[in-house]
Amino acid sequence: MNPKELEGRVLTVCGPVDVSSLGITLAHEHILADMTAYFTEPGEATERKMAFAPVILENLHWIYTHLMGNKDDLIMSDEDLAIDEVMRFKKAGGKTIVEMSCVGLGRDPLGLKRVSLATELNIVMGAGYYVGCSHPEGLAEMHEEEIADTIVKDILFGVDGTGVHAGIIGEIGCSLPLMDGERKVLRASASAQRKTGVAINIHPSRSDEALLEIKDILVKSGADLHRVVISHAGHFGYKEETIRELADAGCYIEFDTFGHPALPIECFTGEERLLEMPSDVQRIYHIIELIEAGYLKQILLSQDCCFKHKYVKYGGFGYAHIVEHIIPWMKQRGITDSQIQTMVVENPKDMLKIAESNN
Repeated sequence: MNPKELEGRVLTVCGPVDVSSLGITLAHEHILADMTAYFTEPGEATERKMAFAPVILENLHWIYTHLMGNKDDLIMSDEDLAIDEVMRFKKAGGKTIVEMSCVGLGRDPLGLKRVSLATELNIVMGAGYYVGCSHPEGLAEMHEEEIADTIVKDILFGVDGTGVHAGIIGEIGCSLPLMDGERKVLRASASAQRKTGVAINIHPSRSDEALLEIKDILVKSGADLHRVVISHAGHFGYKEETIRELADAGCYIEFDTFGHPALPIECFTGEERLLEMPSDVQRIYHIIELIEAGYLKQILLSQDCCFKHKYVKYGGFGYAHIVEHIIPWMKQRGITDSQIQTMVVENPKDMLKIAESNN
């Protein structure tokens, strides 16, 4: 596809669509994914038993408190189940899902296209590379422009001969500390953005300093920060001045784990502090503060359904949680219909709309 012909449109797994067709949009989800790059087999016999058990109601308490510790929980490969789950979002009034399972997260272009056709939902697929531990063999030897070319190819020509096109770069994975290979992918992503005009979604680590380093790398590499999304900003524990510095630079601030249990998470190796997951109500109050500070047009919402336990079938809130519960709760706390429309319709449209490229 010619980037010039795509300007002002959105590229889905079924082809380009007009931005007016997007409707209510989830800015960061996973429909078909594999997170097993994070899985480490435990040494203790009882822990090993839990780690390899199928996800069932009786072990959800263990999975909640051992996030990424159950292998079955990390694999979302059942298309029929995926269709049933995302249909809940459509029945609630949703129209578009941004699917962030890029290389390293089990990306499945043809599977996503089949889900899109079966549900008539717009699905925007990610391109690029996740965290360093999931990088494919040979990536370390590639020059950043070679990496950029693979991203551009996935967007303009489709993935691996499938004819299924990515429509966003990301989620680009960043570890703590930031790996040299991840820095190279960040620079390559900026280059690919300039050539295609699509947005970049960043999966950062939980360090303010590392997050600002990511921003600096993107700036120096020529990225358009007004088309950069900072994922997980609502629960990674950043200082408020860091969030506002990124917003002032033009970045979208994404609150993308609505529905996740408000429990401490211990699974991030190499990081010395617990991830203290906030409640949905805390997320809402944080969003209110940002709206009052003038950042309404840079807020994105989603649930980041990347584990089986987030499916309704397995006791989770599923893909319709924001539409069915969060939006009414926001209204109860004084967020207006117009402000909600901006966050779930207008901001995703502006973010996903393909801009003028420098090709």
